[in-house]
Amino acid sequence: MTVGELVMHESAGVCRVTGETNLEGLPGAYYVLTPLYLNDATFYTPKESQRVKIRPVMSAEEANELISQLPQVQPLVFEGANDQKLRCAAVLKSGDSYQLAQLAKTLYQDQLRRSRQNRRSGIADTTALKKAETLLFGELASALGLEYGDVLAYIEQHLK
Repeated sequence: MTVGELVMHESAGVCRVTGETNLEGLPGAYYVLTPLYLNDATFYTPKESQRVKIRPVMSAEEANELISQLPQVQPLVFEGANDQKLRCAAVLKSGDSYQLAQLAKTLYQDQLRRSRQNRRSGIADTTALKKAETLLFGELASALGLEYGDVLAYIEQHLK
């Protein structure tokens, strides 16, 4: 990774690599990452880490391909509340755009179903949906050169 490059960090979402540094008392070099969609945050990620997932932001072509596939994305099926909790956490940590789309679709459909029944989604589901949308929409915005707030309208227009 090079300074100025946009990367996808597993929990911070889209970040700009703003430098490299060594941290006092810790071995190895670290990337200095500044998230685009988190205010006043800086992440220091080991350059040689197998635990923290960092990858290049998808290309505009890959973003449009993912958007084109959204109608066919199959929602996740959970085998109970514990399975849902564990799999949501795993998908959010994976940083995989397709899996994030699956999770967002699953939780959004569940939210709609509950709303029709005059019920509200649980805080864990609402939080997971917001996180999945933030990660996915942030990457799509960066890949397509859009403002974050314009991503949903772009998706809707693209799918018409």
